Amino acid sequence: MEDVKKKLASGDFKTTENEGKSTVWRYFSIVVNDRDEPVGYVKCRACGVLMKYDSKRTGNSALQRHVDKVCKSPGLLQPSITAFASSTSRKIPQQAKQKVTEKCVEFCCKDIRPFRSIEGGGFIELAQQLINVGATYGSVAAQDVLPDPTTVSKRCRELATEKRTKLVEQLNDILTEVNSIGMTTDIWTEDYHKLSYLTITCHFVTGTFKMISTVLTTVAFPLEEAKTGENIRREIIRLLTEYGLDMSLLNKVVWVTDQGSNIISALRPYRRLDCQDHLYNTVMRHALDPTQLAQDAPTVAETLQATKTLVKYVKKTGIAALLSKTIIQMADTRFSTVYLTLNSVRSVYQELCEKLRDRAEGWRIDAISPDVLDFLVEFLQPFYDAQRELEGDQYPTINVVFLWFERLKRHCNRKTTDSPYQAIIRERHLIWILRKVEIQELHKIATFLWPKYSQLRMLSSSERENLHLEVRRQLSDLRTEEATTEGPAPKKAAVDFEEWENVPVAADATDEVENAETAPPPLEEQLKEAHKIINDQVELIARLQTKQFLLSRFQGDDKNIMFFTGFPDYNTLCLWPYSLLQKTWLGGVRHSE
Repeated sequence: MEDVKKKLASGDFKTTENEGKSTVWRYFSIVVNDRDEPVGYVKCRACGVLMKYDSKRTGNSALQRHVDKVCKSPGLLQPSITAFASSTSRKIPQQAKQKVTEKCVEFCCKDIRPFRSIEGGGFIELAQQLINVGATYGSVAAQDVLPDPTTVSKRCRELATEKRTKLVEQLNDILTEVNSIGMTTDIWTEDYHKLSYLTITCHFVTGTFKMISTVLTTVAFPLEEAKTGENIRREIIRLLTEYGLDMSLLNKVVWVTDQGSNIISALRPYRRLDCQDHLYNTVMRHALDPTQLAQDAPTVAETLQATKTLVKYVKKTGIAALLSKTIIQMADTRFSTVYLTLNSVRSVYQELCEKLRDRAEGWRIDAISPDVLDFLVEFLQPFYDAQRELEGDQYPTINVVFLWFERLKRHCNRKTTDSPYQAIIRERHLIWILRKVEIQELHKIATFLWPKYSQLRMLSSSERENLHLEVRRQLSDLRTEEATTEGPAPKKAAVDFEEWENVPVAADATDEVENAETAPPPLEEQLKEAHKIINDQVELIARLQTKQFLLSRFQGDDKNIMFFTGFPDYNTLCLWPYSLLQKTWLGGVRHSE
């Protein structure tokens, strides 16, 4: 508890209100860490006492007793007069809003800042903090509140160190308790000073199933060192060690990178996956290579080049400002912009024709074939959609890698209605997909574990069975690992008789795999099955009762049959209903009576 108090005082922990319906939450706030996760304590708003709290175990009874005995006083939580003048109940006069707008204009113009600066999250938080200071201390000079730039720079470094330390502690905890986390890394060069930087980003899921993606560090790569795989690995290890990451757990990190040979070499000792966004960018770079297209599909090459040239001209001459929609310029390295450029030109194609012909420059757009433009936009859109989804960092993406791979393969299959150039474009993209995109077992298993697609209908029956075998193998390994970590290892005998040692019988993993693959039947079918089972059981009981009665053993013994039942012979006895015979025989009542 003392540790919690210290962290509350230092700002590592904070309190937040609980929106529960119980009136006890008028008196208590929940203590949370910097990730807004409850730490198991609540704080009384009246007296400030800390109390342990677990919603699933303790409930609210202890909190209610504290309120009833200690803090249920009329004056303790009496709202102050300023509470009735909260900002939510006040309407800001239009004149005051107009003055704020004018100051925003001056801010953007004097400091040469984009107009969108005022909608940034950081700017809004700063403005809110300044308003809070004014509300607490009255009208004060801004110079007395705003810090010196040197102070901001120093505090920035301090905050970065504090946050990085907390992040590494969290990573060590996750790597100890959970199987793995993800990390991405890359080296990039800024244009002004031509300095190279190394960035490491962490991706993990918290205990509350919130996905976090945060930069661990960005540092200048040593100028004196070449960017070889060995040097990059040495720098990554140095940084992670310096920040306090437990290096014995590094084998649990899954790295996701591009296909740069130096990065692949640097991470060869560790688990690594290819970045799918980069892979499809590479696919389009090769498939739309202008030199090859000029030979294989000249009409497509001409349309692409004419579109790129036209967009540059339209932006340079100011024609773009006269259009109803924005046109997007094609980037040299991001091939997803090919789709964006083509689509933006198609959306204002008629307007461009009119504007250029008014300037007697219609020839600039004549080289763009409308049919080719339409086809390229429709064909490239799935690639663009795939890249946008696969580059997400606020949701899992490994489960959709295999799905996009299969969809894009099918999308690239030749259609009977394709013209020659369309068939060539599809074929070129399919060839490069098969060359560059490698689907690993992990991608397929991730899709299998997604309930919506667990039947793996995109696979053949033999491929599904092979994947099921792999899942069973991993489940078996996981059970073995869990069994070996449950307690201390047993002492070994002096001599092992391995040839006669018991063979452990693996738990049947089939049920787990089949349950994941097959959804439960509807309720009506379950009821029908239950009725069938009941009827089968009734029939079985009747057969067993008949066996217990054993009439057949009296076949040929008419004397005993006459004595016990009064029937003259066995054949006559068998003609009577079983229930009447059972009552007569077992009750000792003779038919003659």
